[in-house]
Amino acid sequence: MNVDVRLSDLLTLVGRDLSEEELVESLFLLKCEIDSISNGIVTIEVNPDRVDLLSVEGIARALRGFLEIETGAPNYSIRKSDWQAIVDPSVKEVRPFLACGIVKGLQLDDDLIAEFMQLQERLTGTFGRNRKRTSIGLYVLDLITPPVHYRTESPDDIKFVPLEYYTPLTARQILSQHPKGQEFGKIIKDFPKYPILVDAENKVLSLPPVINSNDLGRLVEDTKDVFVEVTGTHKLTTLQTLNIMITALAERGGIIEDVEVVYTKGSERLPDLTFQQRDVSLNYINKIVGYDFDDSAVMKALGRMRMDSSVRGDTVQVKIPAYRMDILHDVDIVEDVAIGYGYDRFESTTPQLMTLGRELPLTTLLRTIRDLMVGLAYQEIHNYVLTNTRVLFEKMNRPMKEVVEIANPKSMEYHLARNALLPGLLAFLGDNTAQELPHNIFEVGDVVTLDANAETCTRSTPHLAAASVNSRVDITVLKAKLMTLLGNLGLSATVRKTSNVSFIKGRVANLFIEGTHVGIMGEIHPAVLKNYGIEAPCVAFELEILADWIIQ
Repeated sequence: MNVDVRLSDLLTLVGRDLSEEELVESLFLLKCEIDSISNGIVTIEVNPDRVDLLSVEGIARALRGFLEIETGAPNYSIRKSDWQAIVDPSVKEVRPFLACGIVKGLQLDDDLIAEFMQLQERLTGTFGRNRKRTSIGLYVLDLITPPVHYRTESPDDIKFVPLEYYTPLTARQILSQHPKGQEFGKIIKDFPKYPILVDAENKVLSLPPVINSNDLGRLVEDTKDVFVEVTGTHKLTTLQTLNIMITALAERGGIIEDVEVVYTKGSERLPDLTFQQRDVSLNYINKIVGYDFDDSAVMKALGRMRMDSSVRGDTVQVKIPAYRMDILHDVDIVEDVAIGYGYDRFESTTPQLMTLGRELPLTTLLRTIRDLMVGLAYQEIHNYVLTNTRVLFEKMNRPMKEVVEIANPKSMEYHLARNALLPGLLAFLGDNTAQELPHNIFEVGDVVTLDANAETCTRSTPHLAAASVNSRVDITVLKAKLMTLLGNLGLSATVRKTSNVSFIKGRVANLFIEGTHVGIMGEIHPAVLKNYGIEAPCVAFELEILADWIIQ
């Protein structure tokens, strides 16, 4: 994820003039990378796990620690306020969670407002799963009459002036006419009532997660005090998003005040910036890093990473700031120790263990299969493991089934992990119809399926698929080539007639090896060929490559 920051602003927040070389080096060691510096704007690529670095404030905070300008965990004091935000039970089925906070005493300008808008978009687009999981609203505090109410209403009863508009629209009109409504309205459009935030005078703050009010949700240069709200479908993510936004505002000299968020069964005062404590074994740190850190070295390294720590015996007690969402395991602390110490300070050594490398048996098998397929006059192709619903299911005329899906894809062209190779082969053939026939192609590659018993809940399995396109194709020739392949691997297969919507009825069969079903072969259905834009008949097969086939 790239973040654009003003170089002068970054250095002011860091509190030290840095040469371009020093800045590049320091950010690189913090797992960031400068893509470009042009006209005073620095484009920084931030590692996806460090969402707290999606703003210039977060980057400067990390740099101050790493450069030992200001070490240890930042201490954000929170003043108690009389503000309340009341959550109505009606939002439970739509978008159940709300988190709020106040930041006062800000000095804003147009550049700073634009940067906070950038942080909003970056957070909700990544951490917030494109607003499905969380969305953020910033409002002019002085224009709001407390308490704030979070409830649902009929889309035709909700009416206000959305951001960047000057005439009121109903919620239904916003979803169909406003650019943000067209982009994000799908998140709520299927619910009979939409979530809405209003103040005590029934003035609309926003239609979450779609758009803020132009009256209350448009920050200007003379805005000093800001009301921050985050709505979401996952409570922890909602709270963490608020923490990142609030602490970024506080880095600009703002004073944080809490808001009592009231639910039917209790309330909580937010933001909650309490440190998370994690105890990690010093021996574990040294074992993973491969270094002999003493107590003081570990504490200094963690201090540079903006964490407080103490050591008791073999236990390192670490206080993790509330904006650090990436600390999920002890190994994450170990990584911060290594970064804080400085990867550039570790001396390279030659391993004392003598080993001999050799090709894995599975790799040998896959290479042998590729060689045999080339010998059978097929040309190898390589497709991406990621694909889309259209290629994998719709064009194959296959019904949808559960597959591994990317939660926050950058492109809907690549949002699923393939569970078969054949759709990708047909898509390739459809893209190459201008080339002279015949086309004989194959692919050896992994398919990904769901597996509840696996550590990652997924399983990758190697498959082989091949397809032939010509003015006349013969399934008997395809079968002969397949049997030749298997025979050279010391295997024999049997075929049994079956039915499959992607193949012509009566011209498709299942493949079995030693009684185990391993794949399918047949002539592709004309409707499927039309879907992919293939203009000649096609025969194809796909089979799973089993571990039992490994050449010893």
